Parts: sequence; C-alpha cells; structure tokens
Amino acid sequence: MKIVRTEMYCWLDLVDPSSTIPLSLFSCLVGTTNACDVTDSELKILVATVSVVRFAVDELRLFREFDTEVFKRFSPLLILRRLPKVYYQTLHKHIMSNKESTTVLCELATVLSNGFRAHALKNDEGNLAREEKVLMAQVAGHCLPFSATPNVNESPISLFDLCKKPFSATIDNMRTKSKRSLVLQNMHESKLALFAVCQHIPGANDEDISGNALINVASFVMKFLLESQTMCDDIEHELAKLHTGCLHFLGVVFDSLFARKADISAEPQIELEANSRHTFLDGLMKTFDMTTSIVFNGAIEGHSEQRVSASMRTSIFNAMVIYSQSCTTEDRRLALFASGLLPALLKWVNEGSIDDDIRHPLCVAAALQVVYTILAKLASFDWVSTLCNESELNFVRLTIRCALKSLCSEEGAGIISPLRLAAMKVLLTVIANKQNLGEYLQPDEIRHAVVAVRGASNRDESQEVRTLAFEILPYLEHVIDS
Repeated sequence: MKIVRTEMYCWLDLVDPSSTIPLSLFSCLVGTTNACDVTDSELKILVATVSVVRFAVDELRLFREFDTEVFKRFSPLLILRRLPKVYYQTLHKHIMSNKESTTVLCELATVLSNGFRAHALKNDEGNLAREEKVLMAQVAGHCLPFSATPNVNESPISLFDLCKKPFSATIDNMRTKSKRSLVLQNMHESKLALFAVCQHIPGANDEDISGNALINVASFVMKFLLESQTMCDDIEHELAKLHTGCLHFLGVVFDSLFARKADISAEPQIELEANSRHTFLDGLMKTFDMTTSIVFNGAIEGHSEQRVSASMRTSIFNAMVIYSQSCTTEDRRLALFASGLLPALLKWVNEGSIDDDIRHPLCVAAALQVVYTILAKLASFDWVSTLCNESELNFVRLTIRCALKSLCSEEGAGIISPLRLAAMKVLLTVIANKQNLGEYLQPDEIRHAVVAVRGASNRDESQEVRTLAFEILPYLEHVIDS
C-alpha cells in the first residue's frame, strides 16, 4: 500500500494528471475476481479500499488555500468519487467486524461533516466553493453507508448521521423563530446534506436495512415544506433554495422507486409491496405512499393540527410534473408511475367541489397538469388495462369528467384561467388519443361541455385558453352532430 500512496502523491503534484494511474494500480492490487475465491478477492478489495480512503482522509485534513492549491483540495475528493460504489459497499459490510473499516469511515464522515458545517458558516457563493460543496456531497452520498445499525461509534459514520443534526436544528429554528444567522447556517448545512442523500439514492442497495432512515429524511422534507408556509420574507431566497432541494429529493425518490420496479420484474402482475423488513426499497415505497397521502388527505402524520396549504400541495404536484417530464417512453418507469398515481389523483379531483381550501383552483390545476404531462408523454392508454385494476373505458371517462368539471368551475374568478388551461390540455390530449368522445360521455354531458368550451373561447382572459378552446370546440360539435 506504500506504493499506492507514493504514486498518488506524485499524481497530486502533476499539472495534468491521468485519472487512470491510481485506478489501474488499485485494480492490480485487487486483482481479478475469482468466483472460486470470493473471500480472498473481497479481502483484497477491503484492504485496498481502506488504504485509499485513509490516504484521502489524510489529505483532506491538511489546510489548503483555494487560490494556490485548488487541485490539492479537490483531488482527494475526486479519487474517492472515482472508485466503484461496490468497493465502498464491501467496506460497509465489514463495519462491525473490521476495526480499520469502522475507523476510516468514522474519520471520513467526520471530515465531511466538518466540511459541510464550515461551508454552511461561510456561505461562500464563489465558483470554487460551490464546486467543492458539490464534490463533498457527492462523496458523502457515494462513499458512506446510508445508516449504521447500530451506530458503532458516537462519531458520525453514516450519511444519515450527517443529516440528523442540521435537519433537526432547521425545523426547531423555524418553529421557534430563532436568530436569523443560525437559521441560515442550519439551512445551508441541511441543503448540502439533502443533496448528498439525493446522490446516494439511485445507487443504494435495495436490501440495506436503512428504510427507516430514508423515511426520516422524507419526514424532514415534508415538515420543512409545511413549516416554510409561515416563514417570514427576510430569508425567502434561502427558503427557496432548500425548498427546491426538497422537491428534487421527491423527484429522485420517484425516479429510483419506479426504475427499480421496472428492473425487478417486467411482468405487470407482479407487484412490490412495502413490508416490515425496513429495507431501503421499503423506504422508497413508503416515502411515495407518504407523499400521495399528504396531497390527498391534506395533513402530515403527527401534525394533524396544521393543515397542508394549497401552495405546499401544489409544490408536490409540481415535483411530479418535473419528474414526469424527465422520463423517456422507452422504459416502463413512467407507466408504472402513472398506474401508481393517476387513478387516485383523478378520484381526488372528482370527488369534491373546487374551493379555497383542499381543492384550491391552483391546486387542482397543478394536479391536472400532472395528468396532462403523463398522458402526453405516454401517448396511449394501453397501460391502464395492464397495470391498473380498472378498465380503460372507466379511466378515460373519469379523466374527461375531471377536465370538464374543472373547465366549468367558476370558483376563484381571479385565478380560474390556470385551471381552465390545465383542463383544456387534458381534454386535448384525450382527444388526440381517443378521437370519438361519444364513447365516453352522455349526450347531455357533451352539450354541457360545448357550452363551457365555447364560453372559454369567447371570454377567457388567457389567450392560451382561448386558443385551445378553438381547437377543441370542432371535435365536441362533431360528436353532437354525429
């Protein structure tokens, strides 16, 4: 290992280093994995990984000036980020049995935790500082176990250990209206920790017993979104940054959960259900269930006295829209997401009147935007019969009725245009896939729809709404004539 360290020190001093040098040397030390000698190969990986992490930790502890020693500050982080995640998983596997593994992970977690705290205190928005913060968060997400059960040391050793204190302090500060500088520091540290979690989720081991830790992170996200509804405006900019991070976390959870579901089985009749083993995959499923429960029921478990506002619910719907827009139609992720969300979402829109509380016009508009984005991306209703426990006929009928109900609403006159626009988009998407709406609506419903669409085309304050109404009207009139 002395050779490795010497070679790495030389690499650090190069002006234009080749990133393959330390990795090639590392590969030679580990050797070719032999199925007949897995224990020996795993031991080699463990010994080599411990040595590389030890080297990086020693380098990270040294004081480096940003201006003159940028590469020396960044290179240990780059080395750690470059090693395959499976090597770190070998390290995590031996936390309880190998003292060196425990020690080196504790030291790495402590260095990263101190780095998070130092950056949160300074809040330097310069390019180099931002790059270092991103690198540190990526390394934390890539190298550390998500949780350690039990935690073998009072010092931080897992990614969740880096999250607990800033998350808890941030919520406490928001509830007690603490000193502004302290609130901002904890928010900055929470933002870094949450970004690190987002880096960890896609490559996490589904069978890791860390589901409860993930649920705790999701609980922080929901509590922050809830508490930020009543925060003062003097920290609005910083609130917006952490708010964006929370929505990004939800999008990462959606993507990782449904990518895993698509990979686990291509058979539509096989469904995953969360169980009591508290694995990481269970945590993903329960986080999704928590999210849908909050938007449909309007309260967070344990905080029933504080209702979820329309703005919070709308934010969560927006996270769903952003995730749907990022999906491709080549895999089954979006169809699985649609089957897990849209039936309940349409039922929620349909079962109550639009009002100024639970079904605020902007909230329903955001929900219909989710419906529109998913249906436009999938460009078909074929997935309904294969992935949902209902007929395609009933699903399409409910979709149209939700759109028409929203189109005809007169609640919230000043903000009705976004609701009508979303309803028009949903109608147009259904028409593009199902030309004859007469199969799904009664004659009286179609005539009522024609009146509503004609009215929107003539007098709605939004030019976009009027344009879409002009496009939809001929189809509805054709259905009546035929």
